[in-house]
Amino acid sequence: MKSNSLFLALAVAGGLFSGLTHAAPVTGTNQLQAIFTTEILPGTCNTQVTDADGPTSTIDFGDLYKNEVGTRTESFNIALTECAGMLTTTVAAQPGAGNTCSGDSYATTGATNTAVEIWETAADSGTQLACQTGNPSNVLTHSFGSKNMNQSYTYPLVARWVVANGKTAADITTGEATSLITFLVTYQ
Repeated sequence: MKSNSLFLALAVAGGLFSGLTHAAPVTGTNQLQAIFTTEILPGTCNTQVTDADGPTSTIDFGDLYKNEVGTRTESFNIALTECAGMLTTTVAAQPGAGNTCSGDSYATTGATNTAVEIWETAADSGTQLACQTGNPSNVLTHSFGSKNMNQSYTYPLVARWVVANGKTAADITTGEATSLITFLVTYQ
């Protein structure tokens, strides 16, 4: 019985394969269409914080004397280069990780009872990027006027060390102080 089952299985399998070799060729024409979709997005810019010495991530005031708090400023820039395909850019500021606001200023770490203000162009006469708890500051805007390639713009800014909100000059203590501030650059 075993040999008959095996013989029958081989015969059926052979018949299937022989039928496939004698099939007629398939003829005809195929037309295919494809639809391509995308969303064209604005380009971006290369961005850097710069000072008089070039790119930097630290605006170093060096030694700051108590009587200079509230008056001395340090200039720096947010430089946008190789901007492509956009009409406007904006810059805003907010406290960096672990930092908070001190009134309209950005709080400092250290026991100095001081804070940092950020201004466009010049302290007291430019636009202050006022610290807002939980939100970015007001924004500075630049319009390129056209979507040309390789456009550049520099936002001129100044930082000023000030007495912390609710404190007086008599409360200022000596020691190191830092303030981490994050700048948000958007493109349109």
